[in-house]
Amino acid sequence: MAQKAAQAKVDLSAFMAVLIMTIGALVILLVANTLIIISNPEQTVITSVIRSGIWVDGGTETEGGEPFPFGNIHKEPAYVDVYPDRIIIYPGGIVVPIRDLERPQNSFERLLDYLSENKDEEYVVLLIRPGSVPVFRHLQRAIEDRGIDLGWELFEAGRPVDYERARRDREEMEQMGTIIRGP
Repeated sequence: MAQKAAQAKVDLSAFMAVLIMTIGALVILLVANTLIIISNPEQTVITSVIRSGIWVDGGTETEGGEPFPFGNIHKEPAYVDVYPDRIIIYPGGIVVPIRDLERPQNSFERLLDYLSENKDEEYVVLLIRPGSVPVFRHLQRAIEDRGIDLGWELFEAGRPVDYERARRDREEMEQMGTIIRGP
């Protein structure tokens, strides 16, 4: 009997509370990941990473290579450099003043027409310069209204765009330029 009295009782209720909270956190993570998988069953990743190139800080040179493993490997981007007073469409470096965006069949609308027909292969990346947010919102609405995938990247004021279409031959680029520019 003396041995039973000498043994102390151990209270594990504090440990159980920590264990229950940990299990709750794991359940939340499981539900969140399940919702992400359900909402994107094809695992399509849209990023604005320039394919097969890295912009070197302080310069304009690119280093070629394989596409980034986390980048977009299923679609080709068309870049639109957004300034407060104009946009520049790449490929081709076509400059479109903001006032021309209100005109029917401008170069930006032609680009959207082309991309609407090729939604499965191409998408748009807006390169947003300082002070160009109102223009960005207008372009974003126009792109999303047509159901075209969209990415965007914040760009410094003086940063150049070194655009090179990956895996496209020269003839196809010229054909796209003709479609955007028109006759």
